[in-house]
Amino acid sequence: MREGAKLKRGVTLYSYQEEYYTRAMTLEDCLAEMACIGAEGVEILPEQMVPGYPNPPQSWVDEWFQMLEKYNLKPACMDTFVDTTCGGHREMSTAEAVETLVTHMKLADRLGFRVIRPTTGPVPDAAIDMIQQVLPHAEKYDVKVAVEIHAPTLLRSQFIDTYLELIHKTGTKHFGFTPDMGLFCRTIPRILVEHFQRRGADPAIMERVNAAVFARRPQEEIGADIANMGGKEADQIYGFMANYYYQPENDPKDISLIAPYVYNIHGKFYEMTEDCVEPNIPYDTIIPALIDAGCTGYINSEYEGQRLTQDAFETDSCEQVRRHHLMMARLLGEI
Repeated sequence: MREGAKLKRGVTLYSYQEEYYTRAMTLEDCLAEMACIGAEGVEILPEQMVPGYPNPPQSWVDEWFQMLEKYNLKPACMDTFVDTTCGGHREMSTAEAVETLVTHMKLADRLGFRVIRPTTGPVPDAAIDMIQQVLPHAEKYDVKVAVEIHAPTLLRSQFIDTYLELIHKTGTKHFGFTPDMGLFCRTIPRILVEHFQRRGADPAIMERVNAAVFARRPQEEIGADIANMGGKEADQIYGFMANYYYQPENDPKDISLIAPYVYNIHGKFYEMTEDCVEPNIPYDTIIPALIDAGCTGYINSEYEGQRLTQDAFETDSCEQVRRHHLMMARLLGEI
């Protein structure tokens, strides 16, 4: 290990979603694959993988712990989703959101998870009321609530500051963050470009979009340009996605602003090359910054490229995650 490195390697089972969905892999297959690549921390999606969610039978819970012991794995984080718009039908009340999150905490406690990562849908503001009300429950069940910081959020922003103020005000040890390494994407991923080319996006419009994105022009202007050029749906979607992926504003060193409250890390990646490099996200800079900031716990590989390639060729998530772990092991000084 690098001197001072306290990060451990894990996998969010989201990475194997393609194979799990097609039933090419079972939950146990996913855990066995993790063990083969030397990963330790498991991040699970219970809505997808836990029978009887959110109240699985005790027989399955016993089986879960048996599988963890069999493959020498540890519960790292349980992903949850608070559907604040009730499937788009109405706004969920704060009381309902709190009740939902407490239900998730109870499940996490049963499954041995001490960290949960909630998302609250596409909201622009921090969910302060909900978090304040769940803190006593988090303490009761000894579960840390680690909200995700995902692109296009800025590490230096009111969104983050609002949550930091809550932490400082309450002194809580049960609330913090799950930063997603997509925050540091430095290019428009090649697989995104090729995906939209296959969907029929106009190459001339895409080139214009790329220039606008690299110039950091506002999304509204990019959309207007595409419309003026006669762009179709694929062009408009590409204009949004390209701007969403490219994140030059966040500096990996700014992880230090939240490091004491980082309880889980998403090792987002879109593509791993044969020489085990993520060409879009500068891990050679990111992992040293995480170490220097004093981050501990698990960095969980999160493969998100399959959605951009599944229309063109068969997904091999296992190989992609394996390469990501070889890269992380190198940067953590394990090999």
